[in-house]
Order: sequence, then C-alpha cells, then structure tokens
Amino acid sequence: MISKNFFNIRNKEFSLIQKAKHPIKIILSDKNSFEKLKSSMAKNILNWVNFNSYESLVGSILCIPDNNFKIKNIYAGIGKKFSLWDIACIIKKLPFGEYEIECNENNLKKYAIAWSLESYKFNYFSNKIYNKKNKKNLILTSKVSNAITPVVDGCYLARDLINLPPNILNPNKLEEIIVSLAKQHKAKLSIIKHKNLIRNYPLVHFVGRASECEPRVLDLKWGDSEKLPLITLIGKGVTFDSGGLDLKPPKGMELMKKDMGGAAVAIGLGHAIMSSNLNINLRIILPIVENAVSDKSMRPSDIIKSAAGINVEIGNTDAEGRLILADSLYHATVSNKSNLIIDFATLTGAARIALGTELPAIFSNNNSISKKITEIGENEEDPLWELPLHEHYNSYLDLENGQLSNIGSTAYGGAITAALFLSRFIQNKTNWVHIDLMGWNLISKPGRPKGGEAMTLRTIYEFLSKEYS
Repeated sequence: MISKNFFNIRNKEFSLIQKAKHPIKIILSDKNSFEKLKSSMAKNILNWVNFNSYESLVGSILCIPDNNFKIKNIYAGIGKKFSLWDIACIIKKLPFGEYEIECNENNLKKYAIAWSLESYKFNYFSNKIYNKKNKKNLILTSKVSNAITPVVDGCYLARDLINLPPNILNPNKLEEIIVSLAKQHKAKLSIIKHKNLIRNYPLVHFVGRASECEPRVLDLKWGDSEKLPLITLIGKGVTFDSGGLDLKPPKGMELMKKDMGGAAVAIGLGHAIMSSNLNINLRIILPIVENAVSDKSMRPSDIIKSAAGINVEIGNTDAEGRLILADSLYHATVSNKSNLIIDFATLTGAARIALGTELPAIFSNNNSISKKITEIGENEEDPLWELPLHEHYNSYLDLENGQLSNIGSTAYGGAITAALFLSRFIQNKTNWVHIDLMGWNLISKPGRPKGGEAMTLRTIYEFLSKEYS
C-alpha cells in the first residue's frame, strides 16, 4: 500500500505556484478598513457589495465578477489583529482557481504557510476518487516560495508520518524513510541494532524487545564544519504504544500511532533545516521502538542499568518514552559536544491536563533560550508554554533502595517529574530543551486539520534561523 520510496513520492501538493495566466486577486481587509475601501469603489462594485450585505467579517468572501461574469477580484475578511489562520478560514470558501494576495512580503510568507497547511490532505488510503484539477493555488514570487517551502515540506512530512497507520509505519518502515532522507541530503546515518543496541542503548532495547519489529536507534549527522554550532534533535519514536504489560484501556490506545509524534517533528524539522542549508551542524537521534506485549515485555519492578550507568526501576511499563529518551540524551551529551539539544516527545498526559492538547509544554535548563522560543512561538502562532524544572520534585524519583524510578512516587506534577527524570541523563551542563507535545489535532480548525500535527516545528525552525544565522 505504501511504497518503499514513500519519502520521495509522498504528498508535496502545497498549492503554491509561481505563474498563472489570469489569477484572481484577493483583497484583504478587516471590517473597519473595508468601510474606508468602499469610498473608493466604482458605483457598480459598491452596489454589488451593498446588494450582498457584505461587511468583511473574518473568513467572509465576496466574489466580484467582470463584464463576462468571470470572477475578477475577491474581497476577503480578516481580523484587525494579524493572524495567519485568517487566510485558512478564507480558503475553505474560495472556488477552485489561481489566486494572488495583495500584501507585504513578510505577511505573504505567513499567509502562504497557512494556505499550504490548510491545503494538506492525507488521502493515501482513501477509497474516494479525487479530481486533481480541483485546486486552489496561491501565486508567490520565487523568493517567497524558496523561503517557505522547506518549512511547509517539513510540516507535511511530520503530519504524514504521524497519520500513517501503525501496521504501515512500524520501526522497519520508519528506518527506510530515514535512509531516504539521509540520501537526499547527503547526511551520514548510523543504524544501531542488535548487540550494539544492547551495549550502547540498553533502555531502548529493553523497551522495544517485545515487538516483532526489533528496536533500533538512527543517528543522522549533517555538516562537519568546526566553525558552526552543533544542534542535536532527539525525537521519541514509539511507533505504537500498547502500554506494555501495564496495558492501556481501549480508548487510551486509539491514538497511540501518534506516539512517534516527537520523532516525526524532529524528522520534519531536520528535513527543513537541511533543505534550507541553515548555518549549523545537525545531529538527529531517533530511538525507534514499538511498546508491545509478549513474553519479552519488560515488567513493573524490573531494574535495568542505563547507558549512563544509572539503575532505573520500572514503576510502570507505560512510561516507556522517557526510557528511550534517557539513553539518547546521554549519548548526545557525552559522545559529541552539542551547543544545544532539543528533544521532542508525546511524553505525558499530565502536560495535556495542565495545558490542553494544543499548547505544548517546554522545559529547559537555560531560561534565556526557553524565553526566546516561547516569544517566537507567539509570533509564529505555533505556541509553547514554559513549565518549571522544579528541583524539589526530584525526591519523588529517588527510591529508598537507591534506584531511580521511571514514574516517581506521586501522580501529581507528572510532566515535571518526567522532565526531571530526563535531566538526570544530561551530561556536561549542555544546553537542553525538552518539549512535551500532543502531536495531534483532536478537531479540525483553519489550517490545522484533524490528525497528526507538526507542533512547534515552525517555532523551532524560526528560532534556529534567527539564533544561528
């Protein structure tokens, strides 16, 4: 159903073009500015506006025909405060065609991103037949197109990976996709399995050994300039999470194909970075497992020594994500000095209870970095909210007999204790950011269809572009 060449043949219909013979002009205005605009309208246009009782409310459109009754212009309503999602509201109501928007270049970039995100479709398995001629395309200059296409492509890739069903996107298939990614960008890729995995990433092996698809770590490196900073991205890659022996209930398991959402965001972001040729050296570490049930499953009360030499006791087999991240964080900080490590993970339900599903939590051992990221997130409309690494909660993780618990002794503050668990594996005081995200839109909103979502990708890309340009 899905080709081995999925990375290269996947959906790249961003609905963005550079030329059109007879584009329809979209004229944007909020309600107040539209009243001023009316004063300069030709009488016949004004009569048409009044006849349709058009007021330029957010998401509203009014088609203006020419003498042959073909659409020439479209008035479209946006809010007084700039929001890229206003365009996504408008797209839904537009007829098929080719469009251009009158606005400055910076706004056009943001509108084009929203236009593409609204145009995204996941229909690889659809039984419906789609007319490929029915498109709504936005015309861009080559400069704007080149600036935004890597980010849009990264978002599409991340969404696709999360949306793929778990019988298709298992650890084997995800490895195939990363091999294709590395080839496209001429990056070095190490695939760590079998005895090497047990020796170097014991927690990853321990979590994934129960599955019919063996666990592995993919370690991608791009760029080797000593003059450039090294940025390491780590993504939780649990392709399906049954909960293990601490089995999830049916409702809790429904969306667990998205438990590799952290890896999907890291992959999409890495693809965008390499496509843009940002001035950094990049490393992507992806621990990839399936948390399955078999005679090889890890058990509550099992104790396993991590790559860092820390003995970890399993309090709950459904807290597997932090285990595979722990070994990855250790190797990221020991084997190659990074200027910044960012990990992405669909890690805790506690973060969702605290902040809801649309607002990822960010933790960091560097307040300056986390502040910059959250500010950029607000501007990009791809927000995060900072939660504290409250050190006093470390006591919940330390067991009386000396081991480190993977869940702690209390259910309260679960997102914080999970982040504190990860912090134990950071070496050499490396700058570190941990992002706990949902990776899934529960309902469709303009530009954000129900399904897999590349949460924080645009924000982190913009942060890295500004910080290391």
